[in-house]
Amino acid sequence: MSKLKDEVDLLRSIPMFSNVPPNKLKLLAFASDRMTFDKGQNLFMQGDAADAAYVIIEGTADVLVSTSEGESSVAKLERNAFVGDMAIFSDINRTATVRALEHLEVLRIKKEHMMEMVLDTPSLTLAVLETLVDRLTKTTKDLSEARLELQKLSA
Repeated sequence: MSKLKDEVDLLRSIPMFSNVPPNKLKLLAFASDRMTFDKGQNLFMQGDAADAAYVIIEGTADVLVSTSEGESSVAKLERNAFVGDMAIFSDINRTATVRALEHLEVLRIKKEHMMEMVLDTPSLTLAVLETLVDRLTKTTKDLSEARLELQKLSA
């Protein structure tokens, strides 16, 4: 099986890309770069300009947020995780650091290729909106639960 076919299948396994026509996924996969990171290497750092999104092919990574208290792990990423996408859509700097927990292989999708695909593919545009709404809903729920826990601890 070819790497390009594997990459197209990988992209198709991500909900955001599941309804994108195969020929467009093939173009996106062809324009993307396979990269590897060793344990402890950063894919990107909090505060960096967002120039690409990444799909994890193999390995795991840690999502870290820096605060005045230090660095805190907020999520673990595994195979088929799509990370860095929201920063490229919103033109903001990275809100977290992503660090390889072991040898990591990723597919790097450049911002310009992703934006071309979104502008040219209505089904992907809708999927991006759905993803944003899902993430916002989850964040709102998590914040509400955290606020309740804080209130309980303060009482």
